Amino acid sequence: MRRTRLSATLAALTLTAALAGTATAAPAGADPAAAPLCAKGYVCVEQGGGIVTLVPEGSPYDFDPPVRLVSVVNSTSIPYCLTGTYNTGVAPGGTYEPPVAYTLRWLTPSPGGFCSTADN
Repeated sequence: MRRTRLSATLAALTLTAALAGTATAAPAGADPAAAPLCAKGYVCVEQGGGIVTLVPEGSPYDFDPPVRLVSVVNSTSIPYCLTGTYNTGVAPGGTYEPPVAYTLRWLTPSPGGFCSTADN
């Protein structure tokens, strides 16, 4: 388990460095992007404090302890379900930014495209 977390952390750092190298400045007067860049094949979860968690396509993720959600960018080909303050989904290629304070507990793939609206 320790090696897996270290490998995942190193992969995330490498990906972050690669994305930082490809970022371009916005034109003067343009609104800044609301959601972070997200590499193809990942779901990127931006937490409070600017922390971004990269979840590989098809993988679930358990936020223990739960985190304050800023945005989710789904750069995969499958829908994902978010379980937290309330349950919702984010479509492939979609972005979700909660309209009110939101605490995220689980992120799960939903190949069928359906997410439960109640905690089970």
